[in-house]
Amino acid sequence: MDYLAFLTFIVATGLYWFMGPGGRLHSIDIQSPFRAQVDADSSSNARLLWLVGAPTAAFVIASTILESLFGGAAALLVGTGALFFSFGREDYPTITQRFLARARAGDNEGAAMVVESAGGNPEADDEGDFADVASVFFSKMAMQRWFGPVIYFFLLGPAGAVAYRLAHETQVTATPIGESVIRVIEWLPSRLMVLSFAVFGDFDKTLGHVVEKGGSLQSSTDDFFEDAVDAALEDGNESAVYKRLSGLFRLLDRSFLLWMGLLALLVLV
Repeated sequence: MDYLAFLTFIVATGLYWFMGPGGRLHSIDIQSPFRAQVDADSSSNARLLWLVGAPTAAFVIASTILESLFGGAAALLVGTGALFFSFGREDYPTITQRFLARARAGDNEGAAMVVESAGGNPEADDEGDFADVASVFFSKMAMQRWFGPVIYFFLLGPAGAVAYRLAHETQVTATPIGESVIRVIEWLPSRLMVLSFAVFGDFDKTLGHVVEKGGSLQSSTDDFFEDAVDAALEDGNESAVYKRLSGLFRLLDRSFLLWMGLLALLVLV
């Protein structure tokens, strides 16, 4: 790992965490020039090609030209912008605090409205079921807003982070790519994220869950996260909404710091 990539990561993460998403960068729709090429009858492969592959290729061409003209400064600027864009439009820290404030007051209906306003489906049969639903929703949001983009950024560069974001952007349109493709894309970040749960939660149960179900693509990411949170948190299924979600957010915060430390260590080695 080079210092420029790590500096890009630190700057982009700092911008997102302290300033939040928004502005022109998060309002850019780079898929719009390619949407005319697909419709409801298009195959999943065609949607993947035009809505993810084509805009990512355009980004690579543009960034390569800029870097050849302006060198490392352009690489830092382009990489930071790409990673910041890849974190998405939702303000994850603010949404989690709003949810906890409602849950702390026992206002599960208000907490459900927070989930719904952020694009989730809060329907549940009872309080325990709602805790499960909310746990999965915020686990996936954490993965999609930070862990996933960062992992693909370090594996494949800025283009990897951009492609990851574009793949998820298609899922809220009339022409989503196949669920099997999303499951493959989410496999690595979801497994690494849950492995970090084992460090701060119930190590034996969480690691056992990863060993048992982590190697398969058969279970959905939702099911994988639901069982992972149950394994990591003590008495997860019996906890009230606030207790369970506050425990999950502590796990996520510590996992975030763990990966920050690991990445910094990789730079120094």
